[in-house]
Amino acid sequence: MRISAAAAAAALLPLAAFALPRGVTPVRVRVGFGFGAAPPANAWLNYYGGRVIANVHVVPVLWGPNVPSQVSSQIAGFYSAVTDSGYFDFLQEYDANILAYGGGQGAGQRIGRGTAAAAIVIAPSITSTSISDAQIQQELQAQIHSGKLPAPDANTLYMIHFPAGMSISMPDGNGGTAKSCQQFCAYHSTIQHSPGTILYGTIPNVTSDGCELGCGPIGGGFGNTTSVASHEMIEAVTDADVGLANNFAPPLAWYDPQGQDGEIGDICNGSQATITSHNQSWTVQTEWSNTQGACVAGPASTDFAIVINPGHAAISAGSSARFTVSSTATSGAPGTITLDASGLPAGMSGSFDKTSIAPGASATLTLSVSGSAANGDDYFTIHGTAGGVRRQSKGIGTVTGAQGGGGGGNCPPGTTDIGGLCVPIGCGSASNGPAWIALLGIGAALFMARRARRA
Repeated sequence: MRISAAAAAAALLPLAAFALPRGVTPVRVRVGFGFGAAPPANAWLNYYGGRVIANVHVVPVLWGPNVPSQVSSQIAGFYSAVTDSGYFDFLQEYDANILAYGGGQGAGQRIGRGTAAAAIVIAPSITSTSISDAQIQQELQAQIHSGKLPAPDANTLYMIHFPAGMSISMPDGNGGTAKSCQQFCAYHSTIQHSPGTILYGTIPNVTSDGCELGCGPIGGGFGNTTSVASHEMIEAVTDADVGLANNFAPPLAWYDPQGQDGEIGDICNGSQATITSHNQSWTVQTEWSNTQGACVAGPASTDFAIVINPGHAAISAGSSARFTVSSTATSGAPGTITLDASGLPAGMSGSFDKTSIAPGASATLTLSVSGSAANGDDYFTIHGTAGGVRRQSKGIGTVTGAQGGGGGGNCPPGTTDIGGLCVPIGCGSASNGPAWIALLGIGAALFMARRARRA
């Protein structure tokens, strides 16, 4: 999906910021690589209530017979190995069986390991070497309807790989066109399709044609392809229907609205790792872990995740709210987990009904707000410690009804700080999504913008 971007080492590709206008389906675009760059400060994925892919089944699709031979011969093995590896295990922290940010019920799913089919070579009816995303969608649906590709279910993800020399384009949101190898490396998106949706990733050739200059290191070859593909695959798993989203509400799933952070892979753009699975080593991109607070390629040998639910609650001054802090062992046997809290803003205090829990168990945190607290949003952090491993979960408490400024004193009275913007309190709700976006004159899909973040 979207990835921001600075290009690798010696050669920068031309980069463009994407701001999709109202009425244009947000397409998940990946723009360039920034190798070794640190993740953005305060990165954090919120859950907005959309669905995830519980047990992904990757269908590798080869666009004709001329996809590079290493890709055509090895890509199915890559998907089969990586979906059956520890690379997927830490994703349990992004289960969708929790309340959404707006307070509604989540999709009720848990993320586990997946599977992959053998690669399928299609004979596209579109033979041009210059195609659009709309044409890719049309061809994908035609191949499914004809029986050349298997019908989708809730776990199916079609990952489409293209030959050298193909130019893929899409609207850039500014009345122009963005092209592969120039403004983006790959993307994932969603097609509305009765009775559900079709999930797909578009992976241009990034092994040659100059694409490797912006989408991986020179000479990266097949490793560039697997790195880009892993980015899009994990983003599809944790934010399945993003291609249909136009605000911070369902069908959007896990997304970071702060600045331009975006999805799970965007935060770790260009940070690569090597994993071993099915007796072979593979290059992948690391992905953001809320609970580890880092870009990772899986859990530690003994590890756990903690999640606070709901991730956001509005609390009237002088009252309190309850949060459930749950734990999950992601590898090994972590043992007893000791809980503590930090970062509570002035005027807030918290207490646990129990300060230690076993993996798989939960505790209740009561967050109380004094009558003198300031209006506004503030993150707070819950830590869990077991066997020398320390993990975290963050929540947001929005104080309302107080006399005083919002945003920890950084915004004027009657407003609150959301993503660094002072927004009038009460302009958003669980039912209408982030109405403040329109209030600020930002297009409904601006938060999906493809931006160029230069290293």
